[in-house]
Amino acid sequence: MKTATITFHAAHNYGSMLQAYALQQTILNLGHENVILNLRTDKQKELYAKICNRKGGIIKKMSRIFFYFQYLHALNRKYDLFEKFLHDDLLLTREYATLHDLELADLKYDCFISGGDQIWNTSPIDFDWSYYLPFAKSGKKISYAVSMGPHAELQVFNQKKIKQYLSSYTHISVREKGTYDLVSSLVAIPVEISLDPVFLLTREDWRGKFNKQRLLEDEYILVYSPGYKPEVYEIAEKVSKEINVKIVTTLYTPQMAQYRNLKKVLAVGPWEFLNLLDHAKFIVSGSFHATAFSVLFNKPFYAVRGSQDNRMKTFLENANLLDRSICDSDFNSKINRILDLSFEDANAFFAKERSKSIAYLKESINN
Repeated sequence: MKTATITFHAAHNYGSMLQAYALQQTILNLGHENVILNLRTDKQKELYAKICNRKGGIIKKMSRIFFYFQYLHALNRKYDLFEKFLHDDLLLTREYATLHDLELADLKYDCFISGGDQIWNTSPIDFDWSYYLPFAKSGKKISYAVSMGPHAELQVFNQKKIKQYLSSYTHISVREKGTYDLVSSLVAIPVEISLDPVFLLTREDWRGKFNKQRLLEDEYILVYSPGYKPEVYEIAEKVSKEINVKIVTTLYTPQMAQYRNLKKVLAVGPWEFLNLLDHAKFIVSGSFHATAFSVLFNKPFYAVRGSQDNRMKTFLENANLLDRSICDSDFNSKINRILDLSFEDANAFFAKERSKSIAYLKESINN
């Protein structure tokens, strides 16, 4: 079968690119052709542009350069590593900028796949209705483990349009219960909950993809959130004091200058991120995918406010790891269990669900 996937493959976000990679590899392993529709909107390009290339007046640009000056080289290198992954590790079509471009292309595939991540969340600045596949006029439409974000129920204003687009799908799978509840209320098509694409590959599969040599020699706590969240870094500092290990981050914003015990390792692309995570002593996560990879690699972790996020709550419950959700107010009650956790139930659950999710993908493409 000739298949085409649309997802957040070009967002300079570790989880977005890695889940796109995992889904494509799984489809290829099933024996089908697959390309990712290379949609890169102007909004998304601006969101992840190099610091010096972002839009704004001269004062705004100079202020931005001033605050980031000492990190510009590393941040530019980081940008280049994301672009390298995008072009070297993913099979892509030519680039499209808009839904209109995709409509004009008159694309011919046996199956179009809305694949993974928060592509059905209408809130992000780089959301586009293309992710609901309205341009696909030939071939069937399916979805795999799509998310509407941490608060799917808030998308009340777009439900009529969402219902219209989803009614043309033959198979729908979503990633978490919140999205399941909303989609099930809108369409008559049976909806399944499937594993996030990163779980379609095993821990051994992933470790075979990136350089196993440690990027950092000393022990460290990896703290990661796609954007600056103060509580994530405050909890990381508390963990650091308890286990006497330094903190490493791959993110920098000017607000983070207040944290003294923080080593910035910024020239990090998707493969380098997995290396850092795999060798970390502990992970403090404000990110769905950092939490997912922590579980997949059996690394001790805390998911900051994971129980309040539809995306993380579903898989933490299934993995019997919901107690790893934490917030600043309950840190003291969990302090004695920082490194005390078992992944036995999680490993058994994901082994079973991986087979089920791959079977769904195989059937929905072939049927």
